[in-house]
Amino acid sequence: MVEPELTADTLFDGDLVLMQEKKGYRFSVDSVLLAHFVEAEGADSLLDLGCGCGVMPLVLARRHPGLTTLVGVELQVPLARLAERNVMENGASDRATIQRADMRQCREPYPGGPFDLVISNPPYTPLGRGRLNPLDQKAIARHEVSLSLSQLLDAAALNLSPTGTFHLVYPADRCEEVLAAAQQKKLYPRRLRMVCSHAGAPPKRLLLSFGRTPAPLLTLPPLTVHENDGSMTDEVDKMFKK
Repeated sequence: MVEPELTADTLFDGDLVLMQEKKGYRFSVDSVLLAHFVEAEGADSLLDLGCGCGVMPLVLARRHPGLTTLVGVELQVPLARLAERNVMENGASDRATIQRADMRQCREPYPGGPFDLVISNPPYTPLGRGRLNPLDQKAIARHEVSLSLSQLLDAAALNLSPTGTFHLVYPADRCEEVLAAAQQKKLYPRRLRMVCSHAGAPPKRLLLSFGRTPAPLLTLPPLTVHENDGSMTDEVDKMFKK
C-alpha cells in the first residue's frame, strides 16, 4: 500500500519500485546516468555519499550481482527512512544498508569500508548562488547547505580503497573547480563524459571518475538526454530498463 504522501516510481519495467515523497526531494535522471556510468566489474563494495531514497545503490545492486556490500549514507532522516524501506521492499537487505550520518563528521571509513567504489550525486549549488528552496529537504539536497564540495571530497577520499574509483555527477560549469578541488585531495580524473540536454546544446552535467593515482584522462563522447521532440534518446531510455 502506498501512503497518500508518497509515490511508487518504477525502473526496469517495474522490477525496481522506489517510494518517494510527492512534495519532497525526488531523484532525477542524473542519478540514473551516474549509476550507468559506474564501472563496477571486479568490485565487491560500494558507498553512496548522499543516497537520498536509495536509487543508485539499488540500481547498481540489480545491474551488478558481484557487488556484495552496498552502503548508502544519508543525512536527512525522512530520506534515510525511505531508503531503508526501498532496500527492504526490493529484497536487497542482504547486500545493502543505509547509514544515517553527517558526512562532515566522518573520521574513519563507514562500516564495510574502505570501498572499491564511492559514488555521489551531491548538492550542485554553492550558498549565495541561486534561490534557496523554501522546503528544507530540497534546499539541503540541492544547495551546499550541509555539505560543501571540499567536505564531500574529504569523505570520498577517506572511504575509497587504494585501488578504488570515485564517481560523481556535477554541473558542467563547475568542471574546472571540481577537478582542482579533487587534485588537492589527491584524487585524479580517469574518465569524463559531458551530458547535454539536446543534441548541439551546451553541456549541462558532467560524469567523472577519479582514482588515487594520476593516469591519462579518457574523454568519452557526449551523452544526449533528449531528442528534439522531448522524448528520451534510445541510450538514456535503455538505462531506465536495464
